[in-house]
Amino acid sequence: MSEKFMMMDVLNMEKNMTANTVTALNEASSQEVYDTYYALFKDLTKEVQEIFTICYNNNWYQLEAAPQTKLKQEITKLCNELNKEEA
Repeated sequence: MSEKFMMMDVLNMEKNMTANTVTALNEASSQEVYDTYYALFKDLTKEVQEIFTICYNNNWYQLEAAPQTKLKQEITKLCNELNKEEA
């Protein structure tokens, strides 16, 4: 298994863990539970950022420059989808 594949897999796993921790934060039953999950959330987001930086620096993760026209197209597309849901 290549380093790229392993790191991209770890990055995706960490992103999923972060998203799941947000759900746990929203559903925390006490301040103590919330504080525990919040500390975990902060650690996870720091790890995600570090892993992303490693992947980006090795050219395993590509970013695409988004021209204004593309941004406007995506906003219009999302607005249209939301309007369909409301109808």
